[in-house]
Amino acid sequence: MTRWQQTWTGGLLLLTATVVAEVPDAFEKGMEALLEGNFAEAWCLWRPLAEQGHAESQYNLGWLYANGNGVAVDMDRAFYWWKQAAAQGHADAEFAIGLAYTTGEGVERDLAEAVRWIYRAAWQGHPDARDILLRLAVDPEIDVLAIVPELLDQSWFGWTGEVTGKRINVRAGPGISERIVAQLEQHQQVRVLGKRGDWLRIQLPPREDETAPRLAWVYHSLLEPVGTP
Repeated sequence: MTRWQQTWTGGLLLLTATVVAEVPDAFEKGMEALLEGNFAEAWCLWRPLAEQGHAESQYNLGWLYANGNGVAVDMDRAFYWWKQAAAQGHADAEFAIGLAYTTGEGVERDLAEAVRWIYRAAWQGHPDARDILLRLAVDPEIDVLAIVPELLDQSWFGWTGEVTGKRINVRAGPGISERIVAQLEQHQQVRVLGKRGDWLRIQLPPREDETAPRLAWVYHSLLEPVGTP
């Protein structure tokens, strides 16, 4: 089973749990055909609906092309249909596009573009998209917050850490040679937004000075997670 097929299987489980009752009968028949392994019939049922603008059909048609189920593998067509669905705010389609850019399967790997698409899905509450953004936040290849600054204002992004030392210095960058930008007191809680090596990126508490930095870095052992990060 390919990585795409594994991903789609998970998507199907989510899809069957979230599809509302008001769907075209042809779409439901296409889902039945898909689960029976009759991919060609699914394609025949979904293609007209996709051309009429049905987002679920567009999304699933994209996976048929991505996997080569009932048709030849064609990532250009897969992207075309995913983007048609994404234009209607289809979170799973946005996530599929982001996932493709993350893995580089069928498209040139581009983590920055992946983050932009995955964020669109995460903003709508897509749990897998939110999880991947948290993982990418510790990837040394990219700076997720630089690509999508809006993440700073999303309460679901990051985790809460509590200061373990009596008074600790926080710095402008991940290293002891970086300048000190603030101090935190013991038991004070901050939001952790990423990691570079042994250093955690945090959001500083609000301050009266609007020009003061909103982000800083602290050595990992000086914070402990509150709950499960």
